[in-house]
Order: sequence, then structure tokens, then C-alpha cells
Amino acid sequence: MADIWIIAADRARARLFSLSKGAPRLIEIADFVNPEARTPGHELEHAPLPRVHDRIGEGRHAIEARTSPREKATFQFAAMLGTHLKHAHDEQRYRDLVLIAPPRFLGALNAALGARLGETVLLRVSKNLTRSPWNKIREALPDKLFKHRVVANG
Repeated sequence: MADIWIIAADRARARLFSLSKGAPRLIEIADFVNPEARTPGHELEHAPLPRVHDRIGEGRHAIEARTSPREKATFQFAAMLGTHLKHAHDEQRYRDLVLIAPPRFLGALNAALGARLGETVLLRVSKNLTRSPWNKIREALPDKLFKHRVVANG
């Protein structure tokens, strides 16, 4: 089991790193891509609106979505990441979690984790480091994460 998993994510991509006790560097263990985030905006934004039937008669009307297609794709990606992290935690593949994401996606990711998994989050960093090399991500984290930690057996 890794001590800490670090996820650096934005609405289009997420990179998952593992950090074990006393390890000097991060090890990338997974890379997730959200293809919806890479779809040109005009294709997402100009999709036909959903239609509904009138209660009485044969009329059909378009309804305006409350959430934009781009926001919906972002929330779905965050939910998928949250599900992956929940399963991995249930399988005891890591103990603690560090989240690195731009502020808006960090909020979506926090919501997707829920309260129980949210308690395992050691640190939240509001930066977009998804495309940064591992050493730049490491620089954004406190040194105490990389020092040998003694775990008490209780």
C-alpha cells in the first residue's frame, strides 16, 4: 500500500502519482483523459436542446439545460475520478490523498469524493499542474510529505 496518492487534475486530464514513506520522488501510476473536455466548444454548446411533450396535446418544446454541456462533462469527469479513488481506497491501495487542481475543478473533485473520502485528504493545492513534470508538482508540495514518517500502530 502506498502512503499517499497525489492527483493533479483539471477538467481535461488527471494524473495520479504514488508516494511511499521516505521516497524522494513521485511515481506516476495512472493518467486519465476526459475526451468531452477536448471537444470544440461549438460542438458542445450548439448541440440540439432536449425536447419534452406537453401534458395535453401533441406539442413538443425545447427545454433549456440548467447546466452547460461543458460543465456537465466536467462534473462527470470528477465523478469518475471520485469513483476510481473510492474503489482504490476501499481496496487499501493508499491511505491519504493530496488534491492539486484549479479552483473550479478542485470544488467539483471535492464534491465527487464525498465526506468519508474527503477525510483522507491531507492537502488541497489550488493550482493547475496537470501538464507539469513530476519535479514541478513536487515543488508545489510541502517537504514534510517527502520525509520518512513514523506510523503508529494503534
